[in-house]
Amino acid sequence: MSHVIASVAALGAAVKEFHIRRQDGAPLPDWQPGAHIVLRFAAADGTVFENHYSLVGVAGPADTYRIAVQREAHGKGGSRCLHDEFGAGSTLEVSGPFNSFPLSAAQESARVVLIAGGIGITPLVSMAHALGMPFELHYLARSADRLVLMEELRAIPHAAIVPHLSQEDGRADLAALLGPYRAGGTFYACGPVALLQSLAETGSQLGWPAGAMRFESFGPRAQTEDAPLTVELALSQMTVEVQPGTSILDALIAADVFVSYECKRGECGSCYTPVLQGRPQHRDVCLTPAMRSAGMCTCVSWAGQTGQSSRLVLEL
Repeated sequence: MSHVIASVAALGAAVKEFHIRRQDGAPLPDWQPGAHIVLRFAAADGTVFENHYSLVGVAGPADTYRIAVQREAHGKGGSRCLHDEFGAGSTLEVSGPFNSFPLSAAQESARVVLIAGGIGITPLVSMAHALGMPFELHYLARSADRLVLMEELRAIPHAAIVPHLSQEDGRADLAALLGPYRAGGTFYACGPVALLQSLAETGSQLGWPAGAMRFESFGPRAQTEDAPLTVELALSQMTVEVQPGTSILDALIAADVFVSYECKRGECGSCYTPVLQGRPQHRDVCLTPAMRSAGMCTCVSWAGQTGQSSRLVLEL
């Protein structure tokens, strides 16, 4: 179904908010806190993008979807295209909403913590609106001008909002932010992978159980130094060559290897696979140290080089 951008507003120098409606004016599907939509759109040069964006605002029935898009100068080009080429009246395709980052019911006495890294604030806004009970929102950004949607957040009852600005105060003390686990507590975190990995490690050290730590990540997992990778499958007696920019999981799927998966973002562990040989470079946010010592998430992780090549032997 084709949709149209109804309006665009600047949220600081690097973020724009887009309001999206159906072209025929009909109501949009209801959505839940933490949900996202998938936009499919084309640049003037014909390049087609398919990007995921969290929905912002009060969840429920809607005739307009709100998304906030940060322009990434060194990204794959989708955010630059939206910022530079799309405005009110532009059309695009919308799928969803989908929700892989749902808000769970919490007891009134339980501690609920929302943690945003930069533009990772977007799915947490709907959670903040929906909670209806006291909660903490820790908003990590480089500087005050990077804190978007603050006026809306400050108007939400029961919100204890704590900005952490690295230019002024250095890196946030995650151990102090989380504190020891208390029964019934939950934290929801969205941001760059490095932040989420640090939160997962710190939370584990402070006694937070895996089920109490909820993550949604963004940003590329591939690194510029990634080398082509040879993946040998010990049980299937197959070899799959994987090029940088393609995940191991996607290469396995393309080779008709039977594999389990769900999120494809290193958040759920469904694609966890034992590693028999090689040096995995872990880029997930869900595995324990013990799990990492024996296997990897093939959806996001890679392998370190041995000599001139990268090689893994997987128990598949």
